[in-house]
Amino acid sequence: MNYPAKTIKDAFNACDPAEQLTADDSRYVDFAEARGSDGAAASTCRKRILRSQRPLVQLLAGHRGCGKSTELSQLKNSLEKDGFTVVWIDAEVDLDLEDTEPTDILLALIRGLETELRKQEMLLPQNELNEFLNWFSEVVLEKNERVELEAAVKAEIKGGIQSLFGGILSTFTGMIKTGTDSKKTIRHKLEPKLSQLLDRGKLLFQNGRALAMKKGNRDLVLIVDGLDRIALKTKSDGRASHEILFIDRGDLLKGFDCHTILTVPISLMFSSRAANLVAVFPDRCVLPMVKIADRNREPDLAGCRLMRQVLEKRLDVNALTESGTVERLIELSGGDPRQLMNLIRSAMDMIDEAPITLGAVEKAFHRIQNDYGRSIPNDHWSLLAEVDQSHAVKNDAAHQSMLYNLSVLEYQNGDRWCAINPAVRELPQFLDAVKALRANSPGASPPVKKKAAPKKTSAKKASQKKVTSKKEPQSKMGPKSP
Repeated sequence: MNYPAKTIKDAFNACDPAEQLTADDSRYVDFAEARGSDGAAASTCRKRILRSQRPLVQLLAGHRGCGKSTELSQLKNSLEKDGFTVVWIDAEVDLDLEDTEPTDILLALIRGLETELRKQEMLLPQNELNEFLNWFSEVVLEKNERVELEAAVKAEIKGGIQSLFGGILSTFTGMIKTGTDSKKTIRHKLEPKLSQLLDRGKLLFQNGRALAMKKGNRDLVLIVDGLDRIALKTKSDGRASHEILFIDRGDLLKGFDCHTILTVPISLMFSSRAANLVAVFPDRCVLPMVKIADRNREPDLAGCRLMRQVLEKRLDVNALTESGTVERLIELSGGDPRQLMNLIRSAMDMIDEAPITLGAVEKAFHRIQNDYGRSIPNDHWSLLAEVDQSHAVKNDAAHQSMLYNLSVLEYQNGDRWCAINPAVRELPQFLDAVKALRANSPGASPPVKKKAAPKKTSAKKASQKKVTSKKEPQSKMGPKSP
């Protein structure tokens, strides 16, 4: 497809929010200028890898949709030019993001390593793969099951792209991802052997590093995208699922002894155990949203300009949008690139032909508002009003949930601050919560006392008063908004 798009059909496809841009995609926009001092987070990860004498495990945090995958794609390209072998793993391929345990992640990374190296024509030693499969089979399979499984996998292998090793592990990661009973069984068998799984996986990663260097590359870098989409849940003991994975069991994710970059939810950075996270992963970066306005909601010219470029690189805005539409789309996006894409695609649903009108944008925005209105818990509205006033979030489960669900967005302007998603800001529940907070806050104006009821007058006097009083002209406008 040629960009910018000239038709609504092409524009619809050019603005697909689920599409990850490749490193050479002409639609890429570098937002570093409008993200603050941490805007070049991916570049920071690269510098650390180039400078470190030992393998580093780094975290890249950010809101879902803020552009982490796009930035990591640019990073992958840069590292390959620097002479590294880069293995990219999308966690969503092998993981059930609604229910993920450390065993699932380790298996996904081991399978992904072998598969990706094979694609790059680097084959891990067959004896090491066989030893891993022998051990794995003894742990999770009953007698004779391995023979049947191998026969089934061999029948499915096509073109040598997938190996027996990859096929068998893929079978099990698939069972973990989709099967409730099989998932419990596999986890139950692997959990007591977790340290052995890690050790055997570490050996394969060491072989992967050796293969990379034998090929003339500097080292191996593992990029794991998609872990930030793991569902945030509260366990029966009160612990958050993210804290269990990345803090309590975080050492497992850094146990493969190679350069690794893991994406994690931004809510984790606001956990009450954030200090523990720093102890496990001292090397981390946060990618803020694009700042299109300051705390006082005054427009930020750099951010607005870059967000406009996002649209201009995708579609001919002069031919396909009504005057003022682009500015309104940027305002309603909140500096969230994915929300911008969702808005304009939804606005296209509202029209039959160009141009995309302001009315269509408002309808699209109302649709997104309804989504948030249905999903936000009742006890969050008062907390959201407090965030709107303080521009800060607390280190508790409720505020973590707000960051994870994008009702609160984080920005940077010298220091870090938060704002309410525009789709939430105009909801009646939020406006009511803001009024209630203002009414109950110190220094608020006291309630106006009711006037005493007027004394009764005789019918004659009342009649005379009605005749002599002048009727006030009625305003055509309704009451002003508070």
